[in-house]
Amino acid sequence: STGMLYFRVEDQQLEAGDAVEVAFRARDFAAVGYQFTLAFDQEALELVELKGGAVGEQYFGMRYADEGLITTSWNGSERFADDELLFTLVVRASKAVKLSEALSLSSALTPAEAWDAEGNLLDVAIDFGTAVSGPDFALYQNTPNPFGDRTVIGFTLPESAHATLTISDVTGKVLQVIEGDFRKGYNEIILSRHDLPVAGVLYYRLETPTHSASRKMIVLGE
Repeated sequence: STGMLYFRVEDQQLEAGDAVEVAFRARDFAAVGYQFTLAFDQEALELVELKGGAVGEQYFGMRYADEGLITTSWNGSERFADDELLFTLVVRASKAVKLSEALSLSSALTPAEAWDAEGNLLDVAIDFGTAVSGPDFALYQNTPNPFGDRTVIGFTLPESAHATLTISDVTGKVLQVIEGDFRKGYNEIILSRHDLPVAGVLYYRLETPTHSASRKMIVLGE
């Protein structure tokens, strides 16, 4: 990449039950197109509504919103002014949390990137004022889920690291272990149904030297 495209969001501390409008505003906006996946922590935030601004609602995909993922892809010749309202998320806090700890941009479904008028590639990030949110640790819901043939497990690492993905059944019996060295940012592992000896509810856990997370998936019978 040759530069950055920032979306400015005012960071704030939320308490359980708080309902707020999270405004995404332009900051030195010099892109003619962008795409990314907007991820929100479902344990901390409930999505109430997405409202368009200078960027309309038609540029967003809500298919995976119930998994904490919103996709977006926009292109146009508009030059947005600094602090212009691009779009708004209306969320309700399920527990005490800072917005900067519960919202992030990733490549989980739609690769995170932007382009300027000369076709140069730009990275994208949220500017929360005190700090810029780059890649953070996240383990995403496998897609598709349930699955019968194969599924993709995506995850984001804040730094390059050795990681281990462990698949187990409801009793805790380990069915498969996949490990390797993965890059900073978005990564994914493809699982084949033929590699799993059982169907039904399974659990997958990702572990690195500094982080870990678990999720549930459903495997259909052959």
